[in-house]
Amino acid sequence: MELLSSGTAFFLNGQNLYGLKSTPELGGTREKREVTNLLDTAHRYIAGLYKYDDLTFDFYYNSADENPNVSSGQVAAAFSAARAVELAGTSVPQKVRFPDGSSFTWTGQVGTKIKRMEPDGVMEFSIVSIPNTELVYSES
Repeated sequence: MELLSSGTAFFLNGQNLYGLKSTPELGGTREKREVTNLLDTAHRYIAGLYKYDDLTFDFYYNSADENPNVSSGQVAAAFSAARAVELAGTSVPQKVRFPDGSSFTWTGQVGTKIKRMEPDGVMEFSIVSIPNTELVYSES
């Protein structure tokens, strides 16, 4: 049966960050490497190493929240936690968990940026993850 994306969570250094709005495509592609030799009559290729793009996660940035299930501290903590990791310059564990319990995990550095704003718009920020390990998919 199809699943809704509701309930998807992003964890940075073990902390579930509140306000996740969207995720990037997850997974990688293998680079194509040519292995054509002088006896071949057509180009030949093999799969090379996995290549991961930067992973951009978008969040709502709030200082207060009307949701009775979440404290304003949790909302403000999402940006603060990501910014602290960025300023430390360290690689930390990261994880995206889907509603069915499956997940992707990896380690990497992060950057943060406040997104462009417009009058009467909702304030948002992005966490850009730069993986330095393989993205590992796990079912439950």
